[in-house]
Amino acid sequence: MKFVAFIESIIIAISCFFGSIFNLPDKNVQNLIEQNGGFIYGICHPNEDYDTLADAGLKWVRFDIPCPFDKNGNIRNDYLKFKERCKGYADHGFKVMAVTPYPRDIISDMGFNPVDDIERTKEIAVFLYNDLKDIAGGFQITNEMGLVGFMHPLTIEEAAFYIGSQLEAITEEKAKNNESFPIGYNSADLIQVSRELHKLMKPYLKYCDYVGIDLYTGNQGDAEPKDYAKKVKKLYRLTGKPIIIEEFGFWSAGGKKSAEEKAEILGIYGYSTETEAIADGENFINKLPWQFRNTLSLEHPDEKAQWAELVFSSYSNHFYGETSEKTINNIPHTPDGQAEYYKAVMTELKKLNCLAGMIIYCNQDMAACFACGHSWCPFETKWGICTIDGTPKPAYYAVKEVITGTK
Repeated sequence: MKFVAFIESIIIAISCFFGSIFNLPDKNVQNLIEQNGGFIYGICHPNEDYDTLADAGLKWVRFDIPCPFDKNGNIRNDYLKFKERCKGYADHGFKVMAVTPYPRDIISDMGFNPVDDIERTKEIAVFLYNDLKDIAGGFQITNEMGLVGFMHPLTIEEAAFYIGSQLEAITEEKAKNNESFPIGYNSADLIQVSRELHKLMKPYLKYCDYVGIDLYTGNQGDAEPKDYAKKVKKLYRLTGKPIIIEEFGFWSAGGKKSAEEKAEILGIYGYSTETEAIADGENFINKLPWQFRNTLSLEHPDEKAQWAELVFSSYSNHFYGETSEKTINNIPHTPDGQAEYYKAVMTELKKLNCLAGMIIYCNQDMAACFACGHSWCPFETKWGICTIDGTPKPAYYAVKEVITGTK
């Protein structure tokens, strides 16, 4: 049996290699698309303006599943609210790509380490599947394992085990009634830790209907739309699975800050220079928004004495809300530039036969960056194709044109 499985894996690898080189049709991709009513066009963090979403041709939405139980085994209100929200989308013709809980949330909300008690973790995965399969469209098993902020406190090896065990458990449950319900996992781009994750996930690929990837290529740095296609095809070759882009996007604001603008931001905290802020050490750190302090704590837990210096080195872009001037096709971080990005990248991606879907990040702008807490930081505030009040930006109409062919 092992020899047969080995030969099958070689055949799949060769098929995917030539399929990616020559952009050949893949029956598994075609089946996934057909089973889900067409190519998966979706959006992350959706609002409830169902008509506006549908008018753009978006048929999927993507958001997180909160932990279903508390530490005493009781159903949590957050989970019940999630189910109601899910049902609302289903009633309006949308499918939900539901992201299962992060390890850190299981620890904090349910009171156990998901790897130490893997059988309990699998039981919860099966519960979520049976409880949601009629109102959700598919599952992404957790999100971007490998990135410290999301993976904490697991190692990369534990993260792969955490993902794979849930995929296996849900696959076995699906098989009882021969049910079609897409499940898979994703990675943050193809950075080193993501490539390591994909390597560790190889024994579990047989349980995946797709593999996802999050791509923000060209938000900071030189790139071309075809670079998105290259990364999708590379992941296809690595996994032999249909690919879904679970997140991709481009800021509608950004760029370099002038000396005067930086001085103004320092002044908000009561300092005239970076040196003065660093010298104030812990007092300076305590003035930062809780989101900034939380990020420092998660990513540099043993370097507390250096946090003030890190704010103006590793995190200076967040502190000032400053982005690189280099972008994909030199497209500016403006509302019109964001529209240009979506039209160029989505048009390129639609050509790929190994791609089953693409999910935009995200629906609307946010009030503050979840990594630093600053309202002026575009990193997590200016992704929306709609403004913070839900008004469509030029990007919304660009997305609509690519999907529906109408403006």
